[in-house]
Parts: sequence; structure tokens; C-alpha cells
Amino acid sequence: MKDNGVYAEISDRLGVKAEYDASLAKMCSYGTGGKAAVVYYPDNEEAVRLLDKELKEKGSPFVYLGGGTNVLVSDKGYDGAVISTAELKGITVNGKILIAKAGDRISDVMTSALYNSLGGIEFLSGIPASVGGAVAMNAGCFGKSVGDYVSYVVAVSGIYTASECRFGYRTSRFLTENDGVLSVCFNLDIAEYEQSENKITYFNAMRRSKQPMGKSAGSVFKNDGYFAGKIIDGCDLKGLSEGNAFVSEKHANFIIAKNGAKSEDIRRLIQKIKATVKEKRNVELVEEIRYLGEFENEDQF
Repeated sequence: MKDNGVYAEISDRLGVKAEYDASLAKMCSYGTGGKAAVVYYPDNEEAVRLLDKELKEKGSPFVYLGGGTNVLVSDKGYDGAVISTAELKGITVNGKILIAKAGDRISDVMTSALYNSLGGIEFLSGIPASVGGAVAMNAGCFGKSVGDYVSYVVAVSGIYTASECRFGYRTSRFLTENDGVLSVCFNLDIAEYEQSENKITYFNAMRRSKQPMGKSAGSVFKNDGYFAGKIIDGCDLKGLSEGNAFVSEKHANFIIAKNGAKSEDIRRLIQKIKATVKEKRNVELVEEIRYLGEFENEDQF
């Protein structure tokens, strides 16, 4: 459905802010990619539900987009609607329970937890993700995942306990079923302020020491039973480039986009890495990042 008039009619009737022929590059950490037919910015949960319902009834393709920190957008853009959760915000704390909206940043959750003597999720320090995106992909590091601290999730289709969320390695039911996360209830640990602050400082330092600077989407490949970066490094692929994208010399599981990079540069580099690792090590690397839009011979949202 390409008719902006239809998208505009939905926006006007529901009272939801919309941007047409909207740049997706500015919404994703790589800073590459084309435009979407429309990006909606609902600011309350009911508006998200109504948008979801309207778009499904009209047969329009659509996706949910949070912080865009693990997404590669096609240079051709996305011929459909994007529902941004950026304006769904509001954190509340009651005892050990912290509830955050999908658009809240993980950094804001960390701050709220810290000042309410709560901890457990310090390992997420420095992850530049939104709550909705982090929960949908079950983000994690240092052997822990955000799903370990989820009590329940309010999504467009209903409310799900942690066990019903089907959390796995970098996945959940929300990712596989394109089900929009609206808010998340975390069950955290009681923690002394200084103890939690020290952990945050430690994990931030660890992240800075291991991860390269520049535009990236974090780890490109899953570390599922192996360390992808170590395997890529062992194949002498650090520094390998394609157009204005290159494999980081500091961490081989990062692809850095230089100024002028195209999404196709990054995608071709990913394909080169996968082919080389398959040939030299007989390992099938699987992407952690997700593709949005039309990519040749590539899985889509």
C-alpha cells in the first residue's frame, strides 16, 4: 500500500503523529538506508493497538521499530509502515518492581533502578537500546540476558509472563511474531547504591575496552555456541572492507560504517564474511542484526 492518503487518513482519524517518505537512516545506528512510506509515532498504548489493527485490516505491511540499534535498512527503503515506539515513555518503581514503557531507553531504566536501590541488570550498561527492542531480541552480554529479569510483558496481542515470552538467544515471541511490545515489568534485586554504581562503572569500562568506536549495530553475528569474533579473526578478516564499510580491527564481530557507507556495502561485507568462515572453518555464521526492506537473497522482517 503506497497511497500516502490512506496512511494520512489513519493518522488523522486516530490522532497519531506521522511522517511520510521518512528517512530510516536517522532512526538506526548504522545511519544508512532509505525511506519508509510512513513512520507513525503513537504516544500511548491504545493508539499502538489501534494502528496495529488498522494496518492489518488494510493489508499494509508494517513493522515495529525501537532504537534501531540492531537493524540494517535497505538502501531502497521499506515500502510499508513503521510504528515507532520512541514516544512511549514512563518509568514507575514500586519496591522491587520497575515498569518501563517500550520507548524508554535502557540507560534510563538503569538510572531509575540505581536511584531506587535496585540492581541485577547492571550488565546492560552501555547498551544503546530501547526497552521494547531489548526485550524483543532478549538483549544481553556477559552471559546474562534481559529476559532473566522480566516478570511480564504487555504487548499489542496481550499480556505475557516471562515463561510465555519464549525468550531464547537473541529472540522472543515478540520478534518472531511482529508483536509490538508496549511495556515491560522487571523484577529486580535489592542493591546498595554504591555496589550497583560500581558494577555499572565496571561493565561500562569493559564495553569501552572491547568495543570499537564508530557507527555500528553492535555484534553482527550471534555467539551461539562459539565466539563469532574469534572465528572471524582466525580467518584473518579484520580490516576487510567493502565500499565504505569495514570489519573492525578491534573486534572482528563489529562492522563499522564510515561516512558515505551504504547498507549494501554492509550487506555484501556480511556475505563475504559468512562465505569465508564457511569455507575455512565450516561454520555457518548467523546474523544477530535484522534486515528491513528488500535485500537480494536475504531474510526479511
